[in-house]
Amino acid sequence: GSHTRRMKKSASGRKTTRATTGTTRGSRFSSFDFFFFCLLSVSLFFVGVHFNCSTITSTTTMKVCVTGANGQTGSIVVRKLLERKSKGENLDVVAVVRSEASKQQLLKQLPDVAEEAMVKVDAFQKESLSETFKGCDKLVVLTSSKPKLQFSSLPGVLWQKFVMRKEGVKPTFYFPEGQEPKMVDYVGQRDQIDAAKQVGVKHVVLISSMAGTKPDHFLNTMGGGGIVLWKRKAEVHLIESGLDYTVIHPGGLLPHHGKKEPAEGGKRELLVSVDDKLLESETRVIPREDLAEVIVQSLTTKEAVNTSWDLTSKGEGEGEIFTTLSKLLKSASTLHCNFDTPELPTM
Repeated sequence: GSHTRRMKKSASGRKTTRATTGTTRGSRFSSFDFFFFCLLSVSLFFVGVHFNCSTITSTTTMKVCVTGANGQTGSIVVRKLLERKSKGENLDVVAVVRSEASKQQLLKQLPDVAEEAMVKVDAFQKESLSETFKGCDKLVVLTSSKPKLQFSSLPGVLWQKFVMRKEGVKPTFYFPEGQEPKMVDYVGQRDQIDAAKQVGVKHVVLISSMAGTKPDHFLNTMGGGGIVLWKRKAEVHLIESGLDYTVIHPGGLLPHHGKKEPAEGGKRELLVSVDDKLLESETRVIPREDLAEVIVQSLTTKEAVNTSWDLTSKGEGEGEIFTTLSKLLKSASTLHCNFDTPELPTM
């Protein structure tokens, strides 16, 4: 870096000055030379640690908590972190789940994950979460409410679609009691953020969704839950908390629910924008594998700190394939979404 080049120039400058003034190599010069060499070595070490964006090379171990670890994206994030650890990176992973069933689900997805790397938290409340997050440096929030299909609505949808030839007819969804977006995507995430702040977590990466600027989008009208609006309210809470944050709004996640065809990562160009500008484009989806890689890199990419942005991808094989988050974020015109609108729901 430029810092390194300046120091090297300074070193050569000192030696040139001493040569022209006739200084001989004696014990005094050797002591100074040794001191300066040590100072330069230490400086270069810390510069290397600070600016390495894709790997964790510091001698101190970075501990990462991942909530929603048993989900489709969460399990990929945990897998990628464990892979990095197995390759020698200094990190520990804590996979946080809410039930024994969730724990078994994660074990089924990642048979090699150690029991001690998983923590079951029955109630996602500030008190219990604070105990779980103790000692963690970073927190990845991947919890989300999940709408359920109301099967009784399907006959009407089939009638309207195939008999009446109506377009845009959708089935009805609902959220189970206690698992509404208000409780999971706002209250639950708010408590995670507050617990993280209480125990000294340094950086929170919050995975939300696109459509936060569009109250009438299907994601928000589904089940009457306003899911992305409640997520957005949690985002604002994080931004105002004083913690270092990264807020990511992915587009539609591939593979889509129910699809068996895999969507491999590392084969697409990724796109960054803000305020749902990509939502109306043809490039409004992203493989979970690529999203997970971005999440993992955001933990050590300085350009990602205190930013909020949308994330999608081009088609497979199109454009320049994603490699480093630092490079991707530097290509963006802005990394700050506008949270002034729309009006968010109240408790």
